[in-house]
Amino acid sequence: MTNHRKLSLAMLAAVMAAGPLSALPSAALSSLSGGGIASAAGSLPQPPNIDGALAQLYALHEALLAGDPADLQDVLRFREELEALDPAAEFQLAAPVWDKIDAKLPASADREFIRNNLFALYRDTLALTYRPTYDDLRKLRSNADYRAALAAIVRAGGDSDLTMDEVVAFFYGDGGSRLGVEGTVRKRIAELSQAQLFQLLYEPQKRNELMLRVLNDLLARTDEYTFAAMLQEYGITSMDLQQTMVGFQERLAYEKPAASALLVALMRLTSAEQVQVSQQGRQHQYSLTVSGIAIPSVALTWAKLSGSDDVAVTGSGIVTIPGSASSGSAVIQARLLNPYGGPDKVIFQKEITLTAEGATPTPSASPTPTPSESPTPTPSASPTPTPSESPTPTPSASPTPTPSESPTPTPSASPTPSPTPDPGGGGFPGFPGFPGFPGFPTPTPGSGGGSGEEPGNTGPGSVAEQIAAILQQYFAKLESIKQRYNATSSISEKLKLIREAFKAAQEALDAIGKIKVPAPTPRSAGAFSAEWNAEEAGSQFSAISDAAAQIKGALADFEGAGQAGTSSLRVSAELDFETEQADSWSLDIPAEVLESAKSSGIDFIGLQAEGARVSVPVAARTGKLSITLSRLQDSAVTSASSLPLASRAYTYEIEQSGRKITSFGRPVRLELPLSRSGSVDADRLSLVKIRAGRAADFQSGVAGSVYSADVQDAGSVYAVVENRVAFKDIPASHWARTTIETMAAKGIMNGVSAGAFEPSRSVTRAEFAKMLVRTFNLGADAVPLTFKDVRESDWFAPYVGTAAASGITSGRSADSFAPHAAISRQEMAAMIARALQQAGGYPTSLLTEQALASFKDRASVSASLKPAVAIAAQLGIIGGGGELKPQQQASRAEASAMLYRAAKQL
Repeated sequence: MTNHRKLSLAMLAAVMAAGPLSALPSAALSSLSGGGIASAAGSLPQPPNIDGALAQLYALHEALLAGDPADLQDVLRFREELEALDPAAEFQLAAPVWDKIDAKLPASADREFIRNNLFALYRDTLALTYRPTYDDLRKLRSNADYRAALAAIVRAGGDSDLTMDEVVAFFYGDGGSRLGVEGTVRKRIAELSQAQLFQLLYEPQKRNELMLRVLNDLLARTDEYTFAAMLQEYGITSMDLQQTMVGFQERLAYEKPAASALLVALMRLTSAEQVQVSQQGRQHQYSLTVSGIAIPSVALTWAKLSGSDDVAVTGSGIVTIPGSASSGSAVIQARLLNPYGGPDKVIFQKEITLTAEGATPTPSASPTPTPSESPTPTPSASPTPTPSESPTPTPSASPTPTPSESPTPTPSASPTPSPTPDPGGGGFPGFPGFPGFPGFPTPTPGSGGGSGEEPGNTGPGSVAEQIAAILQQYFAKLESIKQRYNATSSISEKLKLIREAFKAAQEALDAIGKIKVPAPTPRSAGAFSAEWNAEEAGSQFSAISDAAAQIKGALADFEGAGQAGTSSLRVSAELDFETEQADSWSLDIPAEVLESAKSSGIDFIGLQAEGARVSVPVAARTGKLSITLSRLQDSAVTSASSLPLASRAYTYEIEQSGRKITSFGRPVRLELPLSRSGSVDADRLSLVKIRAGRAADFQSGVAGSVYSADVQDAGSVYAVVENRVAFKDIPASHWARTTIETMAAKGIMNGVSAGAFEPSRSVTRAEFAKMLVRTFNLGADAVPLTFKDVRESDWFAPYVGTAAASGITSGRSADSFAPHAAISRQEMAAMIARALQQAGGYPTSLLTEQALASFKDRASVSASLKPAVAIAAQLGIIGGGGELKPQQQASRAEASAMLYRAAKQL
């Protein structure tokens, strides 16, 4: 990568910071201005507007202090690193600018004095950006050596009348027609589309291109900017300025995380919510703008931090209260996706109240600032007001005053397209199976012509632009993963990054597959239906297919994943009923639409509604397909189970050519929004399945903002419950208590008798096949068996058949599975590793010998199992204390621990 692609995020943050930021009280500004001190001979006069720029930096740091403590530490570490720079030893960093200044200085000039003070001035000014304090500002402004050095440079350039006011005007504008670097950047940013803004956030090259254009523009305006004329006199170009900045970046290890922290703080400071109210006040749809620019929903995840149990928040920012509640309050949060692989960043937080029309309003609370955990106290200044409410305010929320605008106001944001609720997909952390994790809402491809709320297929806000934004986010994420993969020598870290790349690809595929229902038809009270438009399906599927090819191609080119890494990716197309609050949603898919989906490489087709999702495999489906998702009363579950509910109850039905079907060769993906995610133990959550006349069955899944699981039985009642299981022979001190109780809660393992688990008992190969199939939700349909020692009537036959068909086991020989033999630790680890490979995102092998080098008994691992055992060992599934004990029989407790660790890798 060439240096010119690495323009500092700090510069972007600094030049954007002069927006609606006004933090310092007038008394503080007066004291900082030096009381109108006259300029000393040989120094530059101080301008009246420099304090405003510094006040903006101060406000930026208030936002930093209110955010993630880790961000503050990144900034403090960078400042310490910066302040440690020695001008005499590091001056080569400023060579691109200094060499041209040096050529113009008279022979009598004290070059060492000027050079060292110019370097120190740049260093201290940049440090001020990262921690603006009164003392540092006073030292900077009163430093006689800095003033003398600058005066000598100005005189040598032939512009003795240049004032500090002109220098500040070049960078920050003059409050009039001259916008300066800051105002010009803000103007250019305000003109961007959502997709372009997304690129600017995540692609360093785009930030560089923007800054370079701005610098070129202003340096050419020598009639407007005296400082630009002086630079031109010296022959200093935009590239010289840029190379100097890049030199400092290359030298300073903490510049990138510190600059990212400031950019996030800036977004937090200038964020403002937009609210669309519907369903008689019972539903609010939230979106965000930053400096007046709408943030692409693909980059945000919304969540409820605290509040009433009646308030539900989806990852896409849809907040609802049920019909039984007249009002409800909650603190909601919006997090920005971190493209560098770290935790998402909070850029908005507020307490909101929903009040149904006709109900007595509950007084709304004031905006809730993001809690500060920083050890550094917030400087004594008046708080920065929270940006104003949207044009469509929350009924019960009083408007909050908008902070004063900068000299160059940001144009008002364009109307935000009608948002789409989170189907449960989204968010990189905690990837559930494949499509579902906490939040990652996305813009939805629409079918309209580009007018009104629904985006069309081309133009601003169109399907094409929305998909382009999703792809840009994915490519940026993948590039970050590649860089970290190449930088690490840790095999376990490489494995995690390969999986992360797979999850990013699946995330993007889920995002491009969401299509907004243009106009659902009310069937009856609380029920909506829609038919997939056959005329539009072809272009919709084509757009999804083309984007999917790019996503898969990029993953295949990743060294760690390769072509095999794309085989488990799912391409889906789903109509989203969006904000239609109901109890039942039906989707009819004409036969020609189904065939078009299959020919376009679509694997799953389905619907989403109010955060719930059902997606049906299209393979072997023919004719007209009808899918219905219904939300039921809690009694549909509580009548059969007394366990605490963590979601509402749902059922789904599938009809093919008018005939109901209940099971499928490939499982159906079901996602249910969690209603009590903050007050339950995620390890104890399980999907309960209620069938008439049969005992409740429990199934594993992955919990995020939704609970995701692959299911088989249509027509059953499903809900997420908190299932706490205990065994009399597992005391609190047992090393595997947590893993045993978790696996039992999810229906993966059972006791051997009433209240007994027998943790030390060995596990047979047949028993482990069942455990593994249930852990990974592989289904247990009857499949042809090739093992002579497994009969179709055996209880374990479906599980052994599924494991063999999935490539997880090939038996102990071509025709023998040895179902009743005790399974060894190496066999268990190898089967788990292969199951993870089938799930997607893990290679079949990676530096096998090196991965096993730290285990003293590695020679005891069977040669055929070594690659898989090495993968399991690096993921922490097997091995401890430098030993694998590969040939040792595995106990039930060990099986629970290995499966628990494996489930955490999904």
